[in-house]
Amino acid sequence: MHDRYSTVRGRQLGVRLRELMEEHHWGVREMARRLDWPPTRISNMFNARRGSKYIDVVKMLTLMGVVGEEADEIYALCEDMDKFGLVESPLDRRRRRLRTLENFEAEASSIFAFQANLIPGFMQTERYCRAQMETAVNLQGDLEGYVNRRMKRRDVLDQSRIKFDIFVHEFVLRLDFGGADLMAEQLYHLLRLAVRPNITIRIVPASAGSHAAVAGSFKLLEFEEADPVVYIDTEAVNLFLEDPEEIAMYRNVCRGLTAQALNEADSKQFITDLVAECYPGTDEDLPLQF
Repeated sequence: MHDRYSTVRGRQLGVRLRELMEEHHWGVREMARRLDWPPTRISNMFNARRGSKYIDVVKMLTLMGVVGEEADEIYALCEDMDKFGLVESPLDRRRRRLRTLENFEAEASSIFAFQANLIPGFMQTERYCRAQMETAVNLQGDLEGYVNRRMKRRDVLDQSRIKFDIFVHEFVLRLDFGGADLMAEQLYHLLRLAVRPNITIRIVPASAGSHAAVAGSFKLLEFEEADPVVYIDTEAVNLFLEDPEEIAMYRNVCRGLTAQALNEADSKQFITDLVAECYPGTDEDLPLQF
């Protein structure tokens, strides 16, 4: 059995401390020297091993001059460190919300995702992403900044060690975000991704009727040296679930989707046929081998 990490809160605390040190251009050894600590003490905090102390976090933030709202956010993570789950609200800095998900995606050994309304974020083309964000009524800040951030998230797909099992409802493929050319480009992009050996894309057809994930979109992230996390994105909050009973419930959903969705080959053909049906005249002359 692996040496269990702490909860999501503890892991996020480690990420935030590492980010702050990077802003100061301090490595583990430099921070350890300034605090007269053994380097392993800081490494354990980064890795969210159990035993991190509130007073240690206070000393690190004081040394780095972190005060005010930013310090309060970090101290809040120290509270109830053994409590399962994390809820991030719109009042949190948007960048922090994105970084939590990005870090978990980068650390995962496998990602099982179901999308009921949108192409998964890390599989979106730039035009699709921009069109989708332009319709987001609660989006605040620099639109191009959000688009660039999401495009950067696509880098995780280049990590061949991560196994991706992506399930998308047929409705997602038919929901037009900006015309035939844009949608055809997006669907062809999915087909290009689907030929990678570590990426499986499967379609849940409308003909399947009610299915295992009718409650909505989610991601189940598995890790080599940490316990699994379920991520749910809503308009109001981002949820990170990790209670073993909650994880078991979503694994049941994954098994149900696996049984109900089209297989890989049929899913690729389904996407190809749908392009011809819904977005004719948009042939990209793409050589596809199924």
